Amino acid sequence: MDDIVNWLFLDLNAYFASVEQQVNPALRGKPVAVVPMMADSTCCIAASYEAKAYGIKTGTRVGDAKKLCPTLQLVEAVPQLYVRYNHRIVETVESCVPVASVLSIDEMPAG
Repeated sequence: MDDIVNWLFLDLNAYFASVEQQVNPALRGKPVAVVPMMADSTCCIAASYEAKAYGIKTGTRVGDAKKLCPTLQLVEAVPQLYVRYNHRIVETVESCVPVASVLSIDEMPAG
């Protein structure tokens, strides 16, 4: 049996929140929601696994998210940071297996 990867699909769950936890270690292990702007009337565009445990998900209104999790850490989105990490991830995957296409900032088939 060959141990060759012929096909791989990456879907980076909680991507924006995970990047924020990577660049700011103080956020690791805490419920984090990434938002487009600091306002209770907007919605979460990403939630960390810790935030998801409280029922917070993409699209949850910030005001509701704060009620679900009073200790929620809100972080304003930094799109260029997520793009920079995406390029690093693509380069890393490419070093092992060819990336066929990048479907979105957090999804890519390879192989």
